[in-house]
Amino acid sequence: MNQLRNVALSIGVAATVTMTSFTAQAQTCADRSQTPLTKSRLDQIATNQGITLSRVGVEFEEFALNTIRAGNPVPQNNRLFPSPLRQAKAGIRNVEPDGVVPLVVHIIPFLNPQTYADSVFYESKAVKGTLLPPSYENYQILGFLDVLDSSPARAEGENPAIFFLTTSDIHKISKKTIAEANRRDIGVWHSIACEVTPQSGDLQMGGFRLLNRSVYFWDGRVPTSYGGPGSIGRL
Repeated sequence: MNQLRNVALSIGVAATVTMTSFTAQAQTCADRSQTPLTKSRLDQIATNQGITLSRVGVEFEEFALNTIRAGNPVPQNNRLFPSPLRQAKAGIRNVEPDGVVPLVVHIIPFLNPQTYADSVFYESKAVKGTLLPPSYENYQILGFLDVLDSSPARAEGENPAIFFLTTSDIHKISKKTIAEANRRDIGVWHSIACEVTPQSGDLQMGGFRLLNRSVYFWDGRVPTSYGGPGSIGRL
């Protein structure tokens, strides 16, 4: 069935049907006056706010999930998902994404939306010195893709997705990760954090950039309502 689909990533809320121009998207800040947030600057902000460096990753995760979808926070996940591929590669049985939401698919014309549980992952990374290849953190990234490949959405021929929310040191996502996602028809999206005003400590996640649009368009799908830019907040 080759119908045009409007793929909306949301949690229990009907999304808009406005198409988004991909040419206008970029992995940048929400405003040109903002400064991309490096891991080093994030550590400085945390220290100034009395946050220990051992807590920076957790605090960044909470900020990113709470603000990326203004007024509709991504719920934090505490469930483990089995990954046979990660088990085979690294001897670790599971992955634990930071956020997990359903994939909601609106089929044109005007049919009831279809919802596929556990088919969209959000993962925050406040790190430097990596582009998040499949082998990162004992094949954690490959494990995410492995789980999404077996998700309810994928079983029905739809496109699951993974959303990376990172500091600006990760200026792009590894080509190897994109290739692995392409083989599984999984959308890969990326947003970086920025400081709104220099030395202010006020932060904002930029808009998401879709890194492999072909996985949607080959199947006649148009993704929309994926979140970002986020609301302004602090650690």
